[in-house]
Amino acid sequence: MFKKYFIGIDIGGTKIYGGLVSPSGKIARAIKVPTPAKASAGAILAALYQVIKELLKEENVQLKNILGIGVAVPGVVDGAGKVVVTPNISLSGVDLRKILVKKYGTAAAVGNDVNFGVMGERWLGAARKANNVVGIFPGTGVGGGVIAGGRMVDGAQGAAAELGHMSVDPAGPKCTCGNTGCLEALAGRWAIERDIRAAVKDGEASLIENIAGKELRQIKSGAIKKALQAKDPLVTRVIRRSSEALGSACVSLNHIFNPEAFIFGGGLVESCGEYILPVVERALKQDPFFARLNTPRVLQAKLGDDATMLGAVAAVRQECDPRDLKDAPYYPVVRVTPSGKLSVKGRLMSGPFFIRADGKVKELGDITPSYLAERDVEELCRKGPELFIAACGAGKKTVLALKAARFLKKKKIAFKACGLKEAVRFYSISDERRVILGNF
Repeated sequence: MFKKYFIGIDIGGTKIYGGLVSPSGKIARAIKVPTPAKASAGAILAALYQVIKELLKEENVQLKNILGIGVAVPGVVDGAGKVVVTPNISLSGVDLRKILVKKYGTAAAVGNDVNFGVMGERWLGAARKANNVVGIFPGTGVGGGVIAGGRMVDGAQGAAAELGHMSVDPAGPKCTCGNTGCLEALAGRWAIERDIRAAVKDGEASLIENIAGKELRQIKSGAIKKALQAKDPLVTRVIRRSSEALGSACVSLNHIFNPEAFIFGGGLVESCGEYILPVVERALKQDPFFARLNTPRVLQAKLGDDATMLGAVAAVRQECDPRDLKDAPYYPVVRVTPSGKLSVKGRLMSGPFFIRADGKVKELGDITPSYLAERDVEELCRKGPELFIAACGAGKKTVLALKAARFLKKKKIAFKACGLKEAVRFYSISDERRVILGNF
């Protein structure tokens, strides 16, 4: 019986990211190529076709083994999979789903990139098992997506859930969309850059000039994080103000959708989430209307760059016969052998290893399993786990450096170090995104 796969593609303004994905969501192969700059629709489609060709070739997979193709684009897509408008790339008016079905003879789904990002997080990331989710992704702008009753809210023309353009301050600054006081105009990175530059121009001193350069041409999320860590007053004030705008928006969105969770992702949150999300949580908890009801969880996205590509797969996966979705488990089977060793998928492990939160088995490289520094833990947790298990053999132990322990606490990742049998039991029964370190 042949192995079945899906193909997920995330077409962005600067890159095209494609993955060959198993029905359970494991990425067998991934490819990133630059999006052709200022190219025609034909050139972008040619690049898309080439990514699909390379994915099939690298894993030696035939097209008949593909169950479906999902493609995300940064723009408005109607219910039939036709691209209505894409401001940053030349796909406006392209009936992309129809083209894919005709060319590849398989199921296809096309949708907005942020919507698919939220779908990815609901399938495999932070929002697993939630039927009502609001996703907010502050990046250069602010993207949004809403799942209500298990279904993506896309509206009459595919333009629903443009949460970045909801008005939170009618007297606020002008937005790129032409309206005033939009969430994006207060909390997008371009708005944060605008406010920092204006304050510096007015003479306010800030460490950000040393971090990002005196001219402040571009203030990246990493630079903002460094300034926050240094407790720079200007950057701290600007980020707090943008966080309060996000909190205010979430209070309104909670009244409209009453979600189980708000998912926050994007580059700004990846870098500065520890400073932003507590402000949002506080705003939601202080809402008197919901004082006697459950406050939605405020969660940081787990899948990173994979979220949108996997969400594209989740979308087309819905069109398939459930019998075609039978697959090996997402996480490999781990067992303790009678001799006290660990086996993974039936293969005896001869030395220390780890299994990432995306289910891939990896060698430790230069990581010492008995003492984990912060940089080691960051590497081991790169794919967004919620649980970190250290499986320690006889006479072995795994100790965390103080900064490593603080990293796990900050990221809300539970840590458990125990003997092999107990560790394997925890790993096998957990339904969380998890990583296991074999130290024996």
